[in-house]
Amino acid sequence: VSAYLHAAAMVKAGIFLLMRFTPAFAELPLWNFTLITFGLVTAVIGAVFALQQHDLKELAAYSTVSQLGLLVAVIGVGTEAALVAAAVHTLAHALFKASLFMVVGVVDHQAHTRDL
Repeated sequence: VSAYLHAAAMVKAGIFLLMRFTPAFAELPLWNFTLITFGLVTAVIGAVFALQQHDLKELAAYSTVSQLGLLVAVIGVGTEAALVAAAVHTLAHALFKASLFMVVGVVDHQAHTRDL
């Protein structure tokens, strides 16, 4: 249950807030530039840190950071199609990441380790 709550709701609150503010700020080039820049930087940093992990939960967590960075960058594009894509990706991410965290728990329980 906590894995689902974490993956589906807690980390998505900021993404939801950015999606709600985008129609109001979409005309400001600084808004779009800032979201795209910080989103892509976050996606790359999250991916690099994920590649360095040996613990399955830490790997999944840094993968989430990378995916959220990608979502921020897509929201920064600001078009209607980009916002729809971000909404669909947010839902898909919540579903697959919750399942992944639960599977990590099963692996930890069966193998008595989360070490790759």
